[in-house]
Amino acid sequence: MSCTAKLTKVITNDCDNKPSTGLEVKAWVINRADASFTLDATKKALCTAITMSGAAVAYPVTAVKKEMNVGSDGVLADNMPDSYKHFFSFQPYSRLPEDIQALDNLDDIVVVAELKGHKTQGCFIILGLETGLHKTSFNFRANDNNGVPTYEFATRDGEEESYSRYVYGSGPYATDLSGLVALET
Repeated sequence: MSCTAKLTKVITNDCDNKPSTGLEVKAWVINRADASFTLDATKKALCTAITMSGAAVAYPVTAVKKEMNVGSDGVLADNMPDSYKHFFSFQPYSRLPEDIQALDNLDDIVVVAELKGHKTQGCFIILGLETGLHKTSFNFRANDNNGVPTYEFATRDGEEESYSRYVYGSGPYATDLSGLVALET
């Protein structure tokens, strides 16, 4: 069951909006309690601004190839509105004790990731905006995956998000990117 009972817009798949697999190498992790998100009044899945409180910053995460992943899964029920569980995983290389401590303590985060492909509206997505992403698994085996640990975060059961992902920015691309970079300081 969905809260919107009918299609309200023409959906067109064509060569102008062909998707690409993957993520760009940089994403941003935000402590959810440190930020506020401005959502568009009509396009409710559009976040037009992120404001950090006090001296808080968004922390850039850099990963190459497939060391980082994001996504969502639908939670569909006959007696509730459709909702979504968001997902983020990351494989950090660092062996520094302060990095291990920071990663091990990480919880209740929001992730902004850049999708590969056309650099238009929709290439920056936000996961965990409403209820945060919480650590769901961690594994480290010295003889597996070149000794690189894997941290996974997801929406908690019963705290699902309203949309499969939120879009950050209303363009152009360079303005949206510079807005995210500005959150780092």
